[in-house]
Formats: sequence, structure tokens, C-alpha cells
Amino acid sequence: MGERAREGSGRMRPMKVRTHLLLLNLGSLAPLIVLAAAAGWMLATGAPVLAEHTIALIALATVGAVALSALLSLKLARRISEPLAWVTAAVKALTSSASVEMPGAIQVREIEEASRALADAINAARARETSLRRADRVKDEFFAMLSHELRNPLGALAAATQILGRIGAKDAAGNQAIEVVGRQVEQMTRLVEDLLDISRVTRGKLSLNRRPLNLAEVTEATLRAMQSAGRLDRHAVRLELSSAWVHADEARVAQIVSNLVGNALKFTPERGEITVRVQRDGETALLRVKDSGIGMSPELASRVFDLFVQGEQSRGAGGLGIGLTLVKHLAELQGGKAFAASAGLGHGSIFTVSMPVTEAGAAAQAKPAAKPLNRSPHKIVLIEDNEDARRTLMTALSMDGHEVFEAADGAAGIRTVNEVNPDVAIVDVGLPGLSGYQVAEKLRAAHGPDNIVLIALTGFGQPDSLRRAHEAGFDEYVTKPITPERLVRLMDVALAARARRRSSPSIPALRAPSASV
Repeated sequence: MGERAREGSGRMRPMKVRTHLLLLNLGSLAPLIVLAAAAGWMLATGAPVLAEHTIALIALATVGAVALSALLSLKLARRISEPLAWVTAAVKALTSSASVEMPGAIQVREIEEASRALADAINAARARETSLRRADRVKDEFFAMLSHELRNPLGALAAATQILGRIGAKDAAGNQAIEVVGRQVEQMTRLVEDLLDISRVTRGKLSLNRRPLNLAEVTEATLRAMQSAGRLDRHAVRLELSSAWVHADEARVAQIVSNLVGNALKFTPERGEITVRVQRDGETALLRVKDSGIGMSPELASRVFDLFVQGEQSRGAGGLGIGLTLVKHLAELQGGKAFAASAGLGHGSIFTVSMPVTEAGAAAQAKPAAKPLNRSPHKIVLIEDNEDARRTLMTALSMDGHEVFEAADGAAGIRTVNEVNPDVAIVDVGLPGLSGYQVAEKLRAAHGPDNIVLIALTGFGQPDSLRRAHEAGFDEYVTKPITPERLVRLMDVALAARARRRSSPSIPALRAPSASV
């Protein structure tokens, strides 16, 4: 140990310090200090310069490490946040079909690779979008052509059936066969219309002509038409109708009624009961069709409005399983809903369509009394390239006393019109060579707006066709198949409208499509 100083003679002598200093841990010497003080000893402690330097270096290193960590954290945060911000901007650009540019500040290889992959994805998405648009146009063209090709023979069949009905058969069996053909033509027509309509609905191509109308009146008119066609003869159909005004498309509401009642007829045995009710329930108009037919299981009732759905017990009844799907979509397009319920197999079914009510104005309720139509014979030019359709329709119109001239193409039709100066020209818009629209434009230019009634006869039925017909100068537009009787009524309406236009020129020429005339 080092030198110790002793107390002697009653006074303290200074301690002689040598060249080396005792290094002690103050914490461990605390008890010794106390003892030394009690014994009169003096204790000196110290720390070497090297230890002080070591402590300082450790402190400096600690501060430097903290600062370096902060810088690295900031750098890392920027490397994370900048790519995320760029990815967010890239996603926004992708959704708006805008271009994506790489920021120059991001040099990380992985981010650059991700940007290239994202750019490739954007280009692929744009290519898919272009392909889908092209495919959608092809679908439109396909359905338009399918509509035309199916409606043309149906139109010829409808006209031929009506001719046979007027002539009559030699015996009851022949007349019964004519009735069967007529019913099947109507059934085929409904199937074609439903198929084309559901394709338009699912692609968002169906247009509506909505206005205030009385749901009860449309329902009654639809059922009377079904009764006239003999569709209600084998069942007991009861009507419970009260006024309920809705803002809807009349033709589409009639289609809803026809499909619901047709469904009830299909699945209700002969002499079964069908109740059709229209009522207002608060702010909702309800159309309800209840039948005493075969009913549905709960599982089928939950999906009966899905496309192509048919119950096992209903497959023998025929159909494509699209009528109720169309009901649901048509109701929803007009702000309504469709529901189905059944107590089970053998207990009948209830189908309900709800639509928001509208307050009908006085103008909508006050309908002027219809004037009797002029049934005098007309001079008619029929321009139709389908020979069967042209000949049957020409024969049927001639049987009504009209003088009919025919033409198989647009150029011949224009020459015939110029030669005979008819009251009415019925023009198929799908003519070879000059289209029906071009024929109408040339006839309007040559004969003026009101000298000849022009009726567009088409198998296409596309929404754009009505606009094109209006621009070409047609007075009326009707889709095939159309019976000669309906066509005569349409001509009478168009001729009456022409007479009113001559006395009041502000009345527009073309009305809404006359498929329900």
C-alpha cells in the first residue's frame, strides 16, 4: 500500500506523495474512508488521465451514434415514403388512364423494376379496355343482325297466319292448325323480344321512355290484349285494380305484366285461378300476381329472378328462364323492385312488383276521346327485300282494300314512289344498296315533309335506330314482326297526324317506337 500519514505529537504531518498514485474505486472504499476518518488516517484518491480520455471518447461515440442513427432513420423514411407516394400517384393515374412518370429522385433498383412492371400493367389494362370496347361493338352488331334475321321470318309468318285466318280452312282441323301456328308465332316473338331485351339490359343498352301513367290502366289493357289473343281462355283470371300512378315506360310496364301473368299461366293447371291486383300502398304502387299453381321451394323462390333459372318441376313447361329476370331488371330500371313468395310446392306463388308512385297531373289524367280512325283505302308502296315478308304483307294489305305497289330495293322503291305518288311508303331500313334511311332522305327531299307518310319497318330494334329514323324523315318507326292489322292501325294514326301537321305545322313528325300499336 502507499504511504500512510500518522498523527503524532498532537499535530498532523503532511503526507509525502510518491510518483505513483493509488487508484481506488470510490464506491468500494466508502467503508474504508469512514474507518480511516475514525482512526485519524488521511486517504487520497485519484483517476489517471487515460481513463478520463476513455470516458470522453465513449460519450462522444454515443452522441455520434445517436446522430448517425437519426440521419439513417430520416434517409430510410424518405426511401420508404417517396416510393409509397409515387405508387399512390401511379395508382391514381392508372384509374384515370393517365401516363405515369418515374421520379428522378428514386434510384432504388427495386422501385425502378416495380415502375416498369406497373407501366406494363397499365399498358395491358388499356389494351384490355380497347379489346373489351371492340368486343362490345361486335356484340351490338351481332345482336342487331340476330334481331333482324329472326324478326324477318317471324314477320312473314305472322302475316301469313293472318291471311290464312281470314281465308279460313275447309274444316275445323285446319282452323285449329291455323290457331296453333298463330299462337306459336306469338310465343316465338315473345322469346326473341325477351332475349334481345335481356341482352340490352345486361349491357346497359336499354332505353326507356318514362312518363306518368296509371298502372291499373296499363295492366288492364295488357290483359285485354292477352285475352284477345286467347291466352287466358284456359284459366280463371280475376282483376282487382285500383288507381296507382307511376313514372314509367308504358311498353316496359306492359312487358312486366305480360311476363308475370304468362309465368302464372305456364305453371298453373287448366281452370286454375290467377288474381292480378294493382293497388297503392302509401308512396308505393304494387302489382301483384297470385296463382294457384305448382308453387316453389324456398330455395327456388330465393333465386327465381336469376338468369336462366328454372325449377326441376318446371322444365317441361318450356321457356328460357329469362322472363322473370327481365321483370326484375325492368322494375329496377324504373325505381322499383320485384319479389317472389310461395308457401311451398303445390301451394301456388305470389309475384310482386313495387314502384314509387307519382302524382299524376290533370293533363295526364284528362285524355281526349279518341276519334274514329279513317278506314278508307290507301295507296301504298311497300319497299322490302325479303320476298316472303313482302308478298305476305302485300297480300294482307290488299285484302283490306288497299292498293299496294312493291319494290325489292331502295332504288326501285324510289322510282315506284315517284311514279305512283302514294299516300304511304313502308320502307324496310335494312335494304341492300341504298339503306332505308337513305331512301327516306331522298323521298323527303323530293316530295317534302307532309306529302307522303313514311313508315320505317325494321328487324333491328336498336335504340340508335329510332334516332336515325327521325333524322332521315320517317313519320313512324315499328319493329318486326308486325301483323297487317297493327300496320293498318299505324298507317291510320300516321295519316291523321299528317293531317294535323298540315293544319298546325309545329307538331313533330316522329313519335316513340310503335311496337305496341
